[in-house]
Amino acid sequence: MVALAGVALAAGAFAVGRTTADTDAGHDAGVREGRAAGLQEGRALQATGPRAPSARAAFDAGYAAGANDVFGGFDGGWSLSQPYVITLARGSGAVTYRIDSRRLAREPR
Repeated sequence: MVALAGVALAAGAFAVGRTTADTDAGHDAGVREGRAAGLQEGRALQATGPRAPSARAAFDAGYAAGANDVFGGFDGGWSLSQPYVITLARGSGAVTYRIDSRRLAREPR
């Protein structure tokens, strides 16, 4: 009887562990990071081809500047790992969109 109760307890603990484990979060983050790195690499190869390393460095610097510029007038004051609701507006020139406003999706408790 005690052995049966031990087996039942172990099976229950195993089932609870399996249902509460977040097995996809790390995988999904890795896929996102890998995709972003692959896109940058592909665009760099398209833009610079087999040119000198200085052309690649210039492309990478421009790519990073563009990634930072996406935040426009909102550089600073962002909280990492917090969801935001943003409103997009029409950009100007070659820029299609710009961030018009932002707010935290959930107000801190």
